[in-house]
Amino acid sequence: MLNTSIKALLAVGALASVAGCKSTIEGYIEDEIGDRLNDMAGDRLYLAHGETTLNGQTRTGALATDGGGLVTGSSLGSQESGSIQIGTNIGEMETLAMTNGSGTTRFATANGDEISDGMDALVLTSESADGRDRGWMGNAIALDFDHQTFGMWANGVGTDSGSVTVGSFGNRTAAASVPSSGSATYQGSTVGMVVTTDGRALVAESQIGLTTSDFSNISVATTNTYVRELSGGGAWRRTNLDFAGTGTIDGNGFSANIASSATNLGTLEGSFYGDNAEEVGGTFEMQGNIGQYSGAFGAD
Repeated sequence: MLNTSIKALLAVGALASVAGCKSTIEGYIEDEIGDRLNDMAGDRLYLAHGETTLNGQTRTGALATDGGGLVTGSSLGSQESGSIQIGTNIGEMETLAMTNGSGTTRFATANGDEISDGMDALVLTSESADGRDRGWMGNAIALDFDHQTFGMWANGVGTDSGSVTVGSFGNRTAAASVPSSGSATYQGSTVGMVVTTDGRALVAESQIGLTTSDFSNISVATTNTYVRELSGGGAWRRTNLDFAGTGTIDGNGFSANIASSATNLGTLEGSFYGDNAEEVGGTFEMQGNIGQYSGAFGAD
């Protein structure tokens, strides 16, 4: 019995020694499992266990709520560098940090914030414990993205000094690696914020398709746009938010003028991602009788 106990103690001591700076054996085992998950996942966009930072470009506009609950928004500002940092623990998302030129918005389940990581959801959602900050991110796993994702986040929800940021993040294609001829079709999703003319804030999701026949010009169109109240609840179809347009490709980026069936006009800006322009992502905004519609997209 004594020998057995000594052996057990030696085994525990050896495991703790291998763990090194880890404070617990549980932490060591957790990392071992996580490392195997990362190996099984292969070359995915972000780690199944650990932290991944994706750099990109963001644009930010105002989102203010007055004392009567009416919401107003502004057009997006110029592009700024930004990033998304995703922290996962054995496949479960535990932290999400979204950065624009003004600062970082952090969500952490350990602090009581909510982060959804539903495998089937095309857009993952997050909300701070006090409800003042909200985040949305393209689910790279469900959308089968290997090189990029897109995001939107709102700060100061319900206050008179809030903001909304949209962005595109990932491994951008080198300009020299974008094809100079041939055709390509990309399919994906969008997420956006609609500030209506009657003072409501709606979250919109849609499908998006982009095509090019010569890697000189590009066409874009969204379909099946659905919206829901910022506070949640059921979604409903908004056909007047579906938009389409054409534009030009310049190096590893592109831009297009877009319009919806109603009198709403705007612009879309995007980039190619991956070694050979396998994916695209970007941001858009549109104004008109719908109000202000700002969003981000990704497609492969």
